[in-house]
Order: sequence, then structure tokens, then C-alpha cells
Amino acid sequence: MNELVGAGRAEDLLILTNFHRRHVVPPCTITDDESREGLDRALGVADEYYVGNL
Repeated sequence: MNELVGAGRAEDLLILTNFHRRHVVPPCTITDDESREGLDRALGVADEYYVGNL
């Protein structure tokens, strides 16, 4: 979870965690596309921990 939060901060996204929930707060100065792209990159950090079928 700490790696995900850190990756979000590197993308200028504030990711708040509470148990198994995540809340993403993008800055008001970026576009929707920039927000989505940054979130995709930040969530990529969690991919190495995923175990299961896609």
C-alpha cells in the first residue's frame, strides 16, 4: 500500500487508503486524461503483488 501511495504522489495524485479502500484525489489543474494516465502508472506498482487470473 505504501508503494502505491508513493507512486501516486510521484504522479501528483493524492491516494488515501483505509483498509482495502483507496480514494484518489487529483489536483484541479490537470485534465481527465492526465489523471487517468497517472493513475494507470501508479496502479502499475501494485501489479507485481497481484496473484490470480485476469
